[in-house]
Amino acid sequence: MKKRSIVLACGGSGGHINPAISLYEELIIYDPDLVINFFSDSRGQVYLEELDNVNIKRITSSSPFRADINSKLFFLFYLAIGLIQSIYHLIRFRPRLIICFGGYTAFPTAIAAYLLKIPVIIHEQNAVMGRANRLISNFAELILLSFENTENIKPKQKEKTVFTGLPLRDRITKYSSNENKEDNSISILVLGGSQGAKIFTDLIPDTLCYLSKEIRDRLKIYQNCVSDDEVLLEKKYREIGVNFDIRPYFSNIGSVMANADIIISRAGANTIFEICSIGKPFILVPLQNSIDDDQYKNAKFFFDKGACLIFNEVTSNPKIMSNMIINLISSKSERTRMANKAREIGKVKSRKGFVKLLDKYLSE
Repeated sequence: MKKRSIVLACGGSGGHINPAISLYEELIIYDPDLVINFFSDSRGQVYLEELDNVNIKRITSSSPFRADINSKLFFLFYLAIGLIQSIYHLIRFRPRLIICFGGYTAFPTAIAAYLLKIPVIIHEQNAVMGRANRLISNFAELILLSFENTENIKPKQKEKTVFTGLPLRDRITKYSSNENKEDNSISILVLGGSQGAKIFTDLIPDTLCYLSKEIRDRLKIYQNCVSDDEVLLEKKYREIGVNFDIRPYFSNIGSVMANADIIISRAGANTIFEICSIGKPFILVPLQNSIDDDQYKNAKFFFDKGACLIFNEVTSNPKIMSNMIINLISSKSERTRMANKAREIGKVKSRKGFVKLLDKYLSE
């Protein structure tokens, strides 16, 4: 008997890839014999190559929302190629279901699935539905949401929305917050997202200059950054006189999160929910030019719940950031309060509920 098959389609950024990998981790528990196929782009392949027993197919894609005429023509050209690639692979794999996690790579896959009468489900990670998912939603049977009141959903499509939360990877959720320190050291973790955030190369060192020597002597900074900034950051932190651990990527990120006292991060949904699952006080620096202002809207949701602080990179300055850090360092009760609020949000166990929704598509 032919094994059951499923396709997970996603763009190549960490925000799209990580929830798809999380679902993969749960699906292989649900059915070890299920054939799981990933459709992504060249960036996604880098993440996915670490997985066992999956088919990874690269699908050509482009954004349809660029203004100039040449980009629009290229979009049509790439869409045609991506559609042909998707149809070819879907006919070969004959999956029971396509699950799209956003990103333009998922768009030709969704069209191909619609043409081949294969059910499509989308998952939206952010507080506002992304452009690719808005396009795909026209073909989708279900729209799964990480936020209960996700914006940009058409009124007629609300009846097919289901709040599932955001599926998170085992490498994060297996950890719990470490509150039992034997000394008075302070660990601050700085996360710039899957590609690092260059703003933190200036912002964090400038912020630390406003802290007293007594606080700086107690600090250890853990920071992920782009490789090109490593030498510059090391120089700055040595001049300031703080301990540091700087890397483009922390392979043990769950452990580092669990041991941090404060986390400073961009406001991608995946990272925020990971922080909440462990339960940490955090400061969010939303990306100002993010599409549909999704990072600010993500941050605002958690700020309104009392789980975080928000730093505006345009209207604020390092002195304001230093005041936020000083207030958190000086008040353990405030750190505990924020951590508890975060943990309350992060306790939603979305993976098993997600898979349960898929059961009717995957069952015999």
